[in-house]
Amino acid sequence: MEEKRKFMRFNVLLDALCRTGGALKKLKVSNFSREGLGVVAEDNLPGGKEVEIELQIPGDNIPVVVSGQIAWTSRSEKKKRLFNGGIRLIGMDSADRGRILNYIYSKWMLSKDGK
Repeated sequence: MEEKRKFMRFNVLLDALCRTGGALKKLKVSNFSREGLGVVAEDNLPGGKEVEIELQIPGDNIPVVVSGQIAWTSRSEKKKRLFNGGIRLIGMDSADRGRILNYIYSKWMLSKDGK
């Protein structure tokens, strides 16, 4: 199968809240790229809807807020009670982008060092 992604994805596991319409849902962010987020949720996310995501960086009290559009969702093959999804990023403050990238980079460097 040919890889369709244009940008490198960084695996990360972050708690997050998703706002869509009036609903607030908990989810996990599983990866991050220049154009989007991979997420895991207990509820199916409505495809095509615009959402606001608040990412919780461990050790940081202020959430990173991004806006996006739900690109796809599907039931997890491994855990049938969960849904995997992709969110295409629409907007993110440049300072917040720096904060999330610093966190991801620090985790990546630790894994490269074997610590």
